[in-house]
Amino acid sequence: MGNCDYLIVSDATVDLDKSILEGLNVKIIPMFFIMDGKEIFYNPMEEEIDHEEFYRKVNAGVKVSTSQNPPTVFVDQYREFIKESKKILYICFSSGLSGNYNSALMGAKELMEEYPDTDIRVVDSLCASLGEGFLLQEVCRKRDEGAGFDEITEYTEQIKRQICHWFVVGNLDQLARGGRINPATAKLGSILNIHPILTTDAEGKLKVSEKVHGMKKAIKRLAERFDKYAFNKAVHRIIVAHAGCPELAEELKKLMLAKEKIKECITQKIGPVIGSHTGSPMCALVFMGEQE
Repeated sequence: MGNCDYLIVSDATVDLDKSILEGLNVKIIPMFFIMDGKEIFYNPMEEEIDHEEFYRKVNAGVKVSTSQNPPTVFVDQYREFIKESKKILYICFSSGLSGNYNSALMGAKELMEEYPDTDIRVVDSLCASLGEGFLLQEVCRKRDEGAGFDEITEYTEQIKRQICHWFVVGNLDQLARGGRINPATAKLGSILNIHPILTTDAEGKLKVSEKVHGMKKAIKRLAERFDKYAFNKAVHRIIVAHAGCPELAEELKKLMLAKEKIKECITQKIGPVIGSHTGSPMCALVFMGEQE
């Protein structure tokens, strides 16, 4: 990080391992999820969760949901961060999926009025989960190359629309419970063994890109999207992610590593905030390229 005079911040939906986040030298704002009536304030940099146990409970029908952070949470977090730096770049969970972005803006405005020499810039990632995590990694690489505060903000806004992230869900019930899809659609999809490939649109809202029969075929379709949308560069860094289905993630990883342009492929687990909405199984692929 060198003599960098700003902090890069994101939130608990980035779904990157604690070791990766620590290596990136970033700050993470915790988020809430509620399981079986108990509210849990989750920060992946401070605690590891038992992913297998979490998804076992979700699949068993334990009620799980999420709650957005109020502006006061952001004010409290920013107040701690400015002890280290007066300049903060916050890469936030998509505004199309949560009210966290607006809360973050309100919190930033309040704190900058209290501390006029503080500069907090909030960027709507338009992404979720490892899409947001991938963006965070790319921005940190740019920071480590020596980018200044104005440059890094502009760079983040520039590349966020180049983050291609698709995921396929094997069990539609949890999406229906969270209001992300119609319950009747979920029931019909389960009966017909239809699995949607989803992404976020230009406004960061959830979008069904394609409907595929069977999870095995859907995994192959994810891999094919790299061939269609990835930038024509010599090498690519990619992320394969999963919610409670390591075998499907391994299958997707093998398909991806068979491609010549893959330089690096890491596998990550979907955390409880996003997993509260997707349930299990779910598998995702993230890379840089042209959006749909």
